[in-house]
Amino acid sequence: MIKRAFVRGLLALTPVAITFAVLIWLYNLIENFVGGLYKRYIGEQYYFEGLGVLIVFALIFLVGIIINNWLMRKIYSGFEKLLDKLPFVKTLYRSVVDLMSLFKGNSQMKESRVVMVLYQNSKVLGLVSRDSFEDLPKGVGQEGEVAVYIPMSYQIGGFTVIVPKSMIQPIDMGIEEGLRFAVTAAMPGQAKEGSAEDEPKK
Repeated sequence: MIKRAFVRGLLALTPVAITFAVLIWLYNLIENFVGGLYKRYIGEQYYFEGLGVLIVFALIFLVGIIINNWLMRKIYSGFEKLLDKLPFVKTLYRSVVDLMSLFKGNSQMKESRVVMVLYQNSKVLGLVSRDSFEDLPKGVGQEGEVAVYIPMSYQIGGFTVIVPKSMIQPIDMGIEEGLRFAVTAAMPGQAKEGSAEDEPKK
């Protein structure tokens, strides 16, 4: 009884502790860098703890507003073309852009974003990343095929497969829920694990 209670407490607190640890690490990283720049070039007269994070949030919000302007979109497009000419930078930049597009939503996608890839007698969860290959070199994909990103469990990474549409089964599941399902190796939720109904009968 004591051992079981301790394990349940550990399982309940560990995700919370790790989440807060990552958030605190990210906060300190931003605050030390941006706040340090502020104190160095502007001074400490008006500085207060958390100002660096506020500056980053304000900057992100400001960029979101400015980028809606036609002229700024043209400038941003030109900046992207410049990045596309740099050998290593363009690969890294486009990879990040493609990854972020998974969360942005695309009205042109005909299939559900989260799907099960049917392979022999197994199913693999994945995210449909594109269903058209017209802008890619010949041979990457063809009519009737889709690109599916398969995330790996318990680590950052995954792989992309090109499969016929007949091999995928759309799932009514959000992207975040699908990623969580894959990354956690489909482990059942903590609430279900801790319910009284799951207690072994003695």
